[in-house]
Amino acid sequence: MNQETLSLLEFQERFSTEDACRDHLFAIRWPEGYSCPRCGHERYYLHGPRHLYECKSCRYQVSLTAGTIFHGTRTPLRKWFWMIFLMARPKRGISMLSLQRMLDIKYYKTVWMMGHKIRKAMSDRDAHYKLAGLVEMDDSYFGGSKPGKEGRGALGKSKVIVSVESRGSKAGFAKMTQVERLDGSHIRDVATDHVTDGSTVKTDGWPAYRSGLRGEQFAHEYVVLGSGKEAPKLLPWVHTMLANIKGSIRGVFKGVSDKHLQRYLDEFCFRFNRRFWEDQLFDRTLCSCLSTTTITYSELSR
Repeated sequence: MNQETLSLLEFQERFSTEDACRDHLFAIRWPEGYSCPRCGHERYYLHGPRHLYECKSCRYQVSLTAGTIFHGTRTPLRKWFWMIFLMARPKRGISMLSLQRMLDIKYYKTVWMMGHKIRKAMSDRDAHYKLAGLVEMDDSYFGGSKPGKEGRGALGKSKVIVSVESRGSKAGFAKMTQVERLDGSHIRDVATDHVTDGSTVKTDGWPAYRSGLRGEQFAHEYVVLGSGKEAPKLLPWVHTMLANIKGSIRGVFKGVSDKHLQRYLDEFCFRFNRRFWEDQLFDRTLCSCLSTTTITYSELSR
């Protein structure tokens, strides 16, 4: 299905009813028409009150939202659609408290769960994408409740490796990965998972990068920085990403816990990687929500 370009007013008019939302989900889930998940038969009975599709051949029943992040939800699809639209568009993100008020969702726990389910869909969608060409890589620290040492060696903070394709005057795709330690082993794991073999990885001269990126898998280009002030000039795209995501976390979310940080990083990268298709972000995000399974409160609370 082709992703549509929708303005806010067009979105409001298009998805003003539950039926309109269900019709759109149907068109995305079965773009060639209904097909039974069990036997592939193309004809069905619709059980209206429960919105179940029953195969006329094998009698298998499936709901429109089964196997998606919407599975088992009691929240109207209209509110889900609005939440996806509002989370996907702003470059800095939007707080769950703002969405709770805007969408008239009674409990904060409900909107908090919805937000994490959407972030999971974004994360799963980009999980297997790899960066290529010239890739800038650097690390940074997030959070921490006590003031203390800055930079490498800081205590009580979350460690994140940022990787961004450098395409001359513009950035390509990006990945941000939370790691347990900033050592050669973890750096190599991140590069192996997220960077295509044969790419050039550009870093500063920290020994952990030299040891982690040693070998024939990547070409490693490093620069020895005489001062930390030089880093944004020599590795501009990773520092632009870091400035933007840290500004969002401080200004929009008022801080993010270590436990859930990776999903917020993935949400930011998902929007960044699709910034040239901003008007299509709703459908692109909705497709992601339909192509992954949900997550439960108990899983998020572990």
